[in-house]
Amino acid sequence: MIVLSLIGVALFQACWGLAMARTAPSLGSIVMTTTTAFSAILAWIGGRRLPLLGWTGIVIAFAGVVIVVNNSLSAFTISIDSLDGTLIWMLSAFAWALYVDRGAPYNLRLGALPVMAWTTLIGSLILLPVSLIFDSLGEFARLDDRLLGYWLYTAIFPVGVAFLGLTAGPDRLGVSRVMVYMYLIPVAGVGLSAAFFGDPLTAARVLGGLIVLLGVILTRVALDRAARVPV
Repeated sequence: MIVLSLIGVALFQACWGLAMARTAPSLGSIVMTTTTAFSAILAWIGGRRLPLLGWTGIVIAFAGVVIVVNNSLSAFTISIDSLDGTLIWMLSAFAWALYVDRGAPYNLRLGALPVMAWTTLIGSLILLPVSLIFDSLGEFARLDDRLLGYWLYTAIFPVGVAFLGLTAGPDRLGVSRVMVYMYLIPVAGVGLSAAFFGDPLTAARVLGGLIVLLGVILTRVALDRAARVPV
């Protein structure tokens, strides 16, 4: 459980925060969908057969990420500086995929909600002393009402409510139906980023996001088909 907490909460949330400070929110919402591609790779490493459709989806998804990061259809603009935040986003996506993959046996044994609750609590306690290295409690005390509201919103909704939905949703709707809703994340992320943060909706970012989404859907279909094949 401690290892799961380190991977799925401490590393995942730390990378999430660092990446948010370095890139546009729309880029993060698109890159995070590659979690499915990383899940497929981990399943293959674990001995599960991955059809050609799955590998095709993985290649398409990461090709879409390249287009999103390049953010241009007429010139090559990728540099080391532009890869900084993207690589952190991808590490966050990999951490979440690894958490889900390694946590599956514990979810079956203990239940998804207790595992999520305990790993979130332990991971938060691990992150607390790390955060104090960069910011003291005095910095927290100087937050104004607006920033304190942002902090409370982040703690309650993107962490508490979202994680609760991730544990309760599959039990009630099934993985396939939940994944349909999960595909709306990049759409909502890009739209909200444009509306509230002035993130421009470039043709390259929209096209790249659609390509990533296509690759993720193909990978998900391949995983579902492989799961139905008797061993």
